[in-house]
Amino acid sequence: MIQAEQMDKERIMAAAAKFQKVFSESDLNALGKEIGLCERERTITPFKLALSIVTSLACNQVESLADLQREFNALSETKIGYKAFYNQLAKEEFPEMMLAITSLAIKQMSFNVLGFRESSPFRNFKQIQVHDGSSFALKDALEDIFPGRFSAVSPAAVELHTTMDLLSDTAVRIVLTADTESEQANFPDPRQLKDCLFLGDRGFVNLSYMHEVDQNGGSFIIRGKKGLNPWVMDAWCEDGSRPRRFRNKTLNEILHRLPKRQATDLEVGWDVDGVPMIFRMIVTWNSQTKEFQYLITNLDCRQFSLRDVCLAYHLRWQVELLFKE
Repeated sequence: MIQAEQMDKERIMAAAAKFQKVFSESDLNALGKEIGLCERERTITPFKLALSIVTSLACNQVESLADLQREFNALSETKIGYKAFYNQLAKEEFPEMMLAITSLAIKQMSFNVLGFRESSPFRNFKQIQVHDGSSFALKDALEDIFPGRFSAVSPAAVELHTTMDLLSDTAVRIVLTADTESEQANFPDPRQLKDCLFLGDRGFVNLSYMHEVDQNGGSFIIRGKKGLNPWVMDAWCEDGSRPRRFRNKTLNEILHRLPKRQATDLEVGWDVDGVPMIFRMIVTWNSQTKEFQYLITNLDCRQFSLRDVCLAYHLRWQVELLFKE
């Protein structure tokens, strides 16, 4: 118990030190000048402006720019008028400044919070990345700039495309686009997934993308969707049996014969424009929805068991919790 309390204190002290490093007054004022937000340090310095906005959004319910202005005056003990404050936020350099601070905070304020035993094959991954998107409605007046997919309900909307690393429990990439923009255009770059494990939902069932991840030395577990009909080359049941009757058939041909009381590990293949793609497909029966569920992966079956793959995919829920936060 004492050891756990000591570890908590050490983490709190480490987090405080990193926060102070990110929100260094001299560094942020220098950054503001470099970006062009200001030429001289007056009452509204880049440091005071950024710190007050972060404090407002983290601690208070912000409904208008006036709420930000009041928080700035309270923290800096000044009486800056609304127009003078608004003029700073209206500068083209202001979003660039906040983006730079956000990127710095993401890079600096991360800790490894998830680890694996030495015997676990998952401990060899540099990162375990999860990507997803979440949509938010905006004021209707922004329809021309940020058109929404559901124009009758939300004429203006954005989608927050977020990639997080589960090992550090940190968002490593955030992209804000119009809600109508294709999600696939914001997938993590396969070239950046070398020695990483990527977890994706059914929106990532793109054979070309999975092939690119594999070719670049990355690993993936992606939830499959209905309609996939690969060629089944081999099959192993969870009890260790290897039924021959499932071999050299399409998935649709054997689906009704797959066991429901145990999972099945299939070696499957597709031919995409003359390029053969061979992966694993874990098939499990969902007794609540009364349908089969599929996980597609390129993890080696000699290192990662069927259950390893299924348990690892459950970690994908962390990105949903991130959106809730």
